Parts: sequence; structure tokens; C-alpha cells
Amino acid sequence: MSKQMNRRRKVSKKVISNEPPKRTEEKRPSGSKPSQPPTSAKKIHVSTISVVKSASVENSSEKLVSEANSSEDETDGSDLHLSSADKEQRAKDNRKLLRDRVIYARKVGEEAATGQVLDGEPIDYESACKIKELAWGSSNMPPKPEWLKQGIVFRPCDQLFAYGLKTHKNGTKNFLISLQAYFLKQLLFDMKKTGGAKSKDESSTKRQKNKNTRNLHIGQLSTLDQDPLITSTGSIQKSKHKPAKTSLSTMAQLLKPGEKIQQEMLVGGLVELLSKIADGKETVLCLPGPDNCFQPTAHFGIDGITEKLRVMRCSKDEELRTYVKKYSATLMQENGIGLISVLYSVILTRNFNRLAYDLQDQATNSLIDPIGDCTTGLLNLIITGRANPYLHNGIMVVEDEDNEESEEFSGEERRGMETRNDIGFLIWDQDEETTNRFHLGSRLKTPTLPIWITRCNGQFGVLFNPNRELMRSYHAENRFQLYYYSDAEMKKGEYKETLLTIDTRNVGNQVVVDPSETEFEEAPPPPLEKAIQTKWEGSTIDWGGITPYI
Repeated sequence: MSKQMNRRRKVSKKVISNEPPKRTEEKRPSGSKPSQPPTSAKKIHVSTISVVKSASVENSSEKLVSEANSSEDETDGSDLHLSSADKEQRAKDNRKLLRDRVIYARKVGEEAATGQVLDGEPIDYESACKIKELAWGSSNMPPKPEWLKQGIVFRPCDQLFAYGLKTHKNGTKNFLISLQAYFLKQLLFDMKKTGGAKSKDESSTKRQKNKNTRNLHIGQLSTLDQDPLITSTGSIQKSKHKPAKTSLSTMAQLLKPGEKIQQEMLVGGLVELLSKIADGKETVLCLPGPDNCFQPTAHFGIDGITEKLRVMRCSKDEELRTYVKKYSATLMQENGIGLISVLYSVILTRNFNRLAYDLQDQATNSLIDPIGDCTTGLLNLIITGRANPYLHNGIMVVEDEDNEESEEFSGEERRGMETRNDIGFLIWDQDEETTNRFHLGSRLKTPTLPIWITRCNGQFGVLFNPNRELMRSYHAENRFQLYYYSDAEMKKGEYKETLLTIDTRNVGNQVVVDPSETEFEEAPPPPLEKAIQTKWEGSTIDWGGITPYI
């Protein structure tokens, strides 16, 4: 009994320090080499995976080291009823468990997607009310259900249409297709691909390949699998080699981006969009956090998103890029809050005063109409950076016949498009008379880059060509091709890229046939063809074997 009491007294006198315990020298067979003590940077050895050079792995390793140290410290100071041999065995078992743990590298943004948004400042009550009034018409009005569960989701990577966004047949599609134009712009013209650590020869080859991909020749693209190249003047030249197939192969590869490229398209596209809307002012990215930012009142309808917004204000594009990249996985979650977060970010970036100025006489109208569709003002905000509800060039004076409902606006000025835009817009709505009411001007029909958002009888899509020279040379428009994407359902057996060939060389030489002299009435051209012909009047359009579906 007395021996046990003495033993307890000895244990109680032991001082617990924060320093790691000294390792006891273990017996080893003669001739074997002594084990090297671990350095401070390599206390934990992960034997089941290769070392991954990423921030998440380094942080995890440091965490494991900390756990190992604290585990050993706690072993020395706790469980006083254990003998020293038992405590040493327990510490050895803990080290073995930590050594056998597997550290998995996370994708960029994955941590933010699984965690909570705590960056930025909480939105104030007044701003939350104004943002709902602008978007939905009233601070008590709930957002449309389809907007609450819609992420910015690309189609499966490395497959057909991998560059395209998934859409649904509701009001969100118009907004997504407008974003799609920015993502395509990143892929085709703006993106700088960077690989991992490679040798100088591999890096040089990769750079040359990327350069060749970006500089696809318009002549090569306009011939599909044909051997002869049709030049800008319309004459036929025999190619000494066959660049057409090479170009199409390269283009096909470009249009099948992997996950990393898809993420870069989203990050670069959103940064460019918000910077364009900011027009030199600060940009704003907002996402809902875990808690309400204010005490709601009877004048504010709780929707689970608006009252929880965390507002991240950025004065530089790089700062914005960091936030967008961090939360990219959250934005890209299917059935997530990505789309409404971008909508609110766009509104806050433009700010309430500038939006009222942009919208002119329609400043009291909401950006989303009562049935959930985007208004012209919201679409123009995405396309041009200004929420202009009109599409004409310059300033137009309202005349009596332009306003059938009232004469109160007669003589008033309406601001339209001030300059050409990077992304264009083409419209066809039922017939020529209805289409002309939009007063679509040449500045939107003729963008600086060959990318057009199309609206055909209310259906939205995007036309694009990977060669920027198409908009720089009049002769390049003699015969060329445009890709079309709208995430539409296609006939079985026709699931392939929609590649339209537009030929303008015979404009003015068509023979006009009197419909009364024909036995059969010809089917009217597809709406997409009519929209294209508002830009290239009289052109012929070949669908490349696909049955027209729009």
C-alpha cells in the first residue's frame, strides 16, 4: 500500500510541458542502421499516396503534425493510472494511426463548396430590399423557384458540347445562354492555358500547340472535310497539304474542355462580366452565408438567400478572381445557388443608381418579368454591361406612331447602343413586322468578335466562330461557318455539332419565284436562318446534314 502511495506521489510531481517528449531508444538487432530522427518538416510520413504539391495537402500535413504532438503531450500528462510502459505503447499506437492516414488533395473551390461563406460583409436591410425590388418587383416578392435551384453547370467534360452549359426550359435559360457567350469568349479568344511542371521541350511544344489552336484559319474552317480551300474571293485553290482536317480536329479538341478548363472558363468569364458592368468602379461578388444578416420585418419576405448574402467588394480584378475561384465549386453545383448569386452580384456591381439611369423610362419595372423571363434590360446588362432596355443605335426620338398606348412619351429621347460590343445579338420574332419593332441596330448585329446571342421566336442560343478575322475583313464574310449551341434536344442519330455554312456570294443573284406559279407551297425558312439573314441579307445557309430544329 505504501509503495503504491509513493508511486502516485512521484507521478503527481511530474511537470507537463509543451515540448514534445523525448523518444526512448529502442533496442535493435546488431548491424542494423539507426533510424534517422524526423525533421520538423517531415514528422508524418504518408506511405499510401504520393506527395501532392498543393496547399490543401500541406495544411493537412501540418495539422497531422500538430495532432501527433498534442497526442504525445496528452499521453504524457493524462491517464496517470497507466504505467510508463502502457503510456509508451499508447503513444506508439497513436503515431502508427496517424502515419497510416491518407491525405487527399482537394480541387480548387471544393473546400468552399462544402463549407460556409464567411468572407465579405453582411448585406444590410435596405440593400436587401432594393435588390429584391429590382429583381422581382417587390421586397415581399419571393424569387421564382427555378432561380433558387439553378447552378452554372457545364455538360460532361471531354465530350460533345463540353463547352456548353446545362439549361432548362424556363426563364433561367436566357440568362445562362448570355453567360455562355462570355465563357465561349474565354475559351476561344482570351484563355491562356497553363500546364503543370513540364520539361522545356514539352512546355515549348504545348505553347506552340495552343498558339496553333488559337490561330485557326478561316479558310480551313470553312471547308469542313473538303480538300479544296475556298478563299475569300470565292475562287478554289488546291491545297498542297490538307489543313482542313487538321483544323477540324484541333477545333473539335478545343470544344471538349476538361474540368480544369471549364473552371477557368467560368472564373475568367465572370471576372470579365463583372468588370465590364462595374465600368471602372468596384466589383461585387455575393453569395449566401449560413446566417441571416439582419432582423427581417413584415415588409421583407424571407427567401433563404437574400437575407443571408455576404457581399465581397473588390477594387481589383485579381482580388475578384481570387474570390470567384475560391467559390467556383459552389457556383457550379447542380441545383445550387450559383445563378441567383450571379444575378445579385450583377445588380450590386452596377449599383442601384446606375441601374435606374440605364433603364430610363423603365426604371420602375423589375429585371425579371412576372413569368420569370429576363427583360431586355437585364439581357443588355449581361451582353453590353449596361441595363439599356433598347437595342437601336445612338439616340432615338419617340414618335406618335411608335407608342400606340399613349402620346405622353412623344418627343422623348431613348438612349440605345453607343458603340460596338464584343458580343452581338440577332433576333427573329415570328415575322418581319414583329421583328422590326425591336429596332435592332447594326452595332449589336456587328460585334468586334464573331459571337452572337440569338433570339428566335423566344428561343435563345449562341452562334460563334473561333476566328476573330471574320469581323475584320469584309471578304472573309463571302463564305464562312458558324457553330450554334442552345442545349436543345436533337433527333436521334443527329447528335453532333451544329455547324452552319453561310454563303453570301450569290446575294442579289437569286431568282424570285412567284408562289402562285408553283404547285406546292414551300416551307418557310427556320427562324435561325431568318435571324442570320437580318445580318447577312440574302445569304444561303446549309445545316450540314442536320434537320433544322430552331
